[in-house]
Amino acid sequence: MAVAMMGALAGCATDGDDSVATTQVAVTLPAVVSAETTAALAQEYPSNGIVEDVLALDNNFLPQVLTVVAGTEVVFENNGRNVHDVIPEGDLAASEWGVLQAGFEPKDTYSHVFATPGTYTYYCTIHGTPTAAMFGTIIVTAP
Repeated sequence: MAVAMMGALAGCATDGDDSVATTQVAVTLPAVVSAETTAALAQEYPSNGIVEDVLALDNNFLPQVLTVVAGTEVVFENNGRNVHDVIPEGDLAASEWGVLQAGFEPKDTYSHVFATPGTYTYYCTIHGTPTAAMFGTIIVTAP
């Protein structure tokens, strides 16, 4: 019995491999959309002229939840000291929006017109996950 207890305690001890490591996520956004596709989308889903801002501060998107009417342009502004990205949750290859780190350094902006009603969750892969830390939600309602 004592031998079993010693084995159980030894299994709980820490060793050099129990350190916490940071994981980087590689993200690939779709290729650039052609001018013809962009024009067709703009005609089908025109901008309504409304512009809303989302600030990317260090480790936060403000507001964290933004509700807009379809056709609203959302401008993401990196007002922090760190590089960030804006990555939509889900299938990135099917997404038509988002910006990688190289395009969203401090003082950079990125904008997208949210034309289709729905809920769009996004996050910074450097400082968050789709449900924790640096993430946000855009709720698009019908006009």
